[in-house]
Amino acid sequence: MKLNIYGLSLLMAPFSFLFAQTVNDFDLPHWERLAQSGDANAQYLAGEIYENGRGVPVDYKAAAAWYLRAALQGQSDAEYNLGILYLRGRGVTEDPKEAAKWFRKSADAGDKLAQCNLGALYEQGLGVEQDAKEAVKWYLSSARQGDAIAQYNLGSDYLDGIGVTQDQEQARHWFQLAADAGYAPAQYKIGWFYSSGLVVSRDLQKAAIWFHLAAVQCDPLAIYALGLMAANGEGAPKNSVVAFAYFTVSAQYGYKMALPARTQLAKLMNADEIREGWDLANRWKPVADSADPTPTPVK
Repeated sequence: MKLNIYGLSLLMAPFSFLFAQTVNDFDLPHWERLAQSGDANAQYLAGEIYENGRGVPVDYKAAAAWYLRAALQGQSDAEYNLGILYLRGRGVTEDPKEAAKWFRKSADAGDKLAQCNLGALYEQGLGVEQDAKEAVKWYLSSARQGDAIAQYNLGSDYLDGIGVTQDQEQARHWFQLAADAGYAPAQYKIGWFYSSGLVVSRDLQKAAIWFHLAAVQCDPLAIYALGLMAANGEGAPKNSVVAFAYFTVSAQYGYKMALPARTQLAKLMNADEIREGWDLANRWKPVADSADPTPTPVK
């Protein structure tokens, strides 16, 4: 299932819109003076400061106004950010067609974020006529520049045969690139490949490693997968308490299948084990550098 919310990257969602680019110098009076003189880069920077409230109150209308002035001069970052504002309806009336227009201008200039977003619009038919092949074209342009979300989206399309001939090896290739870049949904997918033995040799220990890398980034599917492994003793020692905790945490992060799994597991546990599972879940926190793929107590 493919889901999207504007501006947010959902787990299980190949349609993932990226956030606006940022700057380090927040001297608004300086940039506005230059912007008023017609400097496109300064106009972009003024818009970015207003959009993100860097030293001033957030003002999306002012941000949109400065982005527009810069975008009309062909400033690619401003084109992209203006597209984001139209997609979210911030400072302007929400308008996916306008978002697509500005993403396209930025994408044509080579911006990988805009290319990824434009691909997502084409895949969903949002602001443009739905066209899976066109979506793949833009994902590929972005993915070749190293954008992890585009790589993940492309992997998803190859896996499902959307806009391209279904190719599991190509899917794994693009998921691997995104996973190596640290993108949690892709790390979960690589774990899934190893746990299922699809394309690669089945290796539950490698699966557990990839699931853990995603789980510490709060990926609910990966957390759920670790719960299954602990419940069944696959790739990790069988441990109902740890499995109960994983299912609980996965449910807390929004994965609906985790609650039924926990309910079934609880039928096989005694009261002390269930209490211990609750305690472990309540003390769990993501630890990105942890080598132990188990719920981590807060010290």
